[in-house]
Amino acid sequence: MSGFVIWTDQRIMQEITLHYGSRQLAALGLGDPGKPLLLALHGWLDNAASFIPLAQHLQNYYVLAIDLPGHGMSPHRSEDAHYHLVDWVQDLHGLITAQGWQDVSILGHSLGGIIASLYAASFPEMVKHLILIESFGPLTEPEDTSPQQLRDSVLSLK
Repeated sequence: MSGFVIWTDQRIMQEITLHYGSRQLAALGLGDPGKPLLLALHGWLDNAASFIPLAQHLQNYYVLAIDLPGHGMSPHRSEDAHYHLVDWVQDLHGLITAQGWQDVSILGHSLGGIIASLYAASFPEMVKHLILIESFGPLTEPEDTSPQQLRDSVLSLK
C-alpha cells in the first residue's frame, strides 16, 4: 500500500500496489476493506479514479478499482509488447489467482466490461457476480466454442 486518503463521509480511499508474478498493478481501495470485494475494471484511456463517484453509492462493498497495465499509475508494458485484449484477460487471471480470490464480483466499464465478460465466460468458477456498464462483448465465434478457446489461450501462456 502506498498511502491513505480520507474520502467523503469518513470513508477511506487507499492507494494500493498489487503484485502477480513479476507484474504489478496500481489500484484504489474505496470503502471498508471488511466488506465484500467488488473488483472494478475501467474503460479504454481511463483509470481507477473513474470509479470514485460510483463507489460512494456502493457502501455495502469494498471497491478495489485497478489501473490496467499502461493506464493510470500502473506501469506500461515493455516497448516491444502490445495491448491485446487477451493480454488484459491474462492479467486479470494472474491477479485473481495470485491474490487467492474466489467467487470474485467484477464490475467493468466499457473495455473493462469486455475484459470482465471474457474472463467470466472463460473462468465462470472464479466469478460470483458480473456487472457491466456500457459494455458489449466482442465475441464473434459461436458462443458454445468461444469460452473454451479463450480459456485454452490464457492457460497456454503460463
